[in-house]
Amino acid sequence: MAFTECRIQQLLAGQSSTARKIFEHVPIQQPWSAHDIHCAALAANATSVAVHAVRRALGELKDAGIIREPVGSKFQRDAVTTKLRIEKPMPKPANETVVPIKKPAVQALDVLVALSAEVVSLADDIGARLKALATRIEEVALSVEVERDTNAEALDKLKQLQDLLKGIAQ
Repeated sequence: MAFTECRIQQLLAGQSSTARKIFEHVPIQQPWSAHDIHCAALAANATSVAVHAVRRALGELKDAGIIREPVGSKFQRDAVTTKLRIEKPMPKPANETVVPIKKPAVQALDVLVALSAEVVSLADDIGARLKALATRIEEVALSVEVERDTNAEALDKLKQLQDLLKGIAQ
């Protein structure tokens, strides 16, 4: 999904400082690995963080939708879209005078409505990020559980082996 420059700045404002620095080094033309992006950031003296912090920042940026992962473990950002506004001049009648129209002053209620919409949008973004984090936490918890079961099985086998060795030694 292509964003405008303004929208990207809004999304980046909610990111960590590392993620904001790393974003500038995510290529547009082709996907790069986290290691390549880390090397590019180091070469530009933009950051001195470890590669695992770069991976975490890339995950945050991906969860926010600012960058994408078109190929496994390779990241890329989309080009910024610009909206062109072409205004056509209106023909003026020869014998009519043009009276400028005054814009009504922005009412406080309109400003409050706009701010309210911004808060709702921010809440939706935060909710989506929290759900993504909860999913990642659940995945890690499941992998820890599997690892714990594997370790328990290995411990049982070790105890059996010890019992066999004691039986042989006697």
